[in-house]
Amino acid sequence: MKSFKHHITEKAAKLSATFPYKGAEWKEFRGLENPNEKEIITAMNKSRMKELRFVVDGKGKMWAWDSNDALHDAVIFAQTGEKYKETYRNYAKGMISVVNPDDLDDMYPDMEMIGNLHILILNSRIGLKMALKNKTMKALAKRINAKGDERVFWSDV
Repeated sequence: MKSFKHHITEKAAKLSATFPYKGAEWKEFRGLENPNEKEIITAMNKSRMKELRFVVDGKGKMWAWDSNDALHDAVIFAQTGEKYKETYRNYAKGMISVVNPDDLDDMYPDMEMIGNLHILILNSRIGLKMALKNKTMKALAKRINAKGDERVFWSDV
C-alpha cells in the first residue's frame, strides 16, 4: 500500500495553459502531477500522438500532459504565473515518447530498442539538472545503460 505522502502527491490533475499576452486564450485539460512511470506510460498510451510533454520545477514537482494539449511555456505561465525566461531557466522542459521504427536510423541499427521509453530534455544545460530533482525522472535516468526492455533512451537538445 502507498504511504499517505506518496498517495497525495501522485494524482491526475487539471492543468491550465495560457500565454502572457493580452487576449490569450485560457485552456484547461487533464494531465498528471508528480506521476510515476506506470502513470506516464498509461497516459502516453491514451494520448493522441503517443507522446507526453512535461515540466519539472526546481523543487522536483512534475506536470505531464498530452503533447497536443498545450506548449511548455503556456503551462508554466498558467500554473505558476511566472513567465519563462530564457536567461534564467528554472524549469526542465521535455517530451516522453516510445521509440518506434520510424525513429530508427544509422545510429541505432538494432531493432531491440523498439518499444523503449525515449526522454528528450529540451533545455539541456539547466534542464537536465532540474529534471533529475524529480524522483520518477531520476529512476528513469538510472536505466539509461540497462539492457533490453528496461533500457531508457535519454537525449537532450
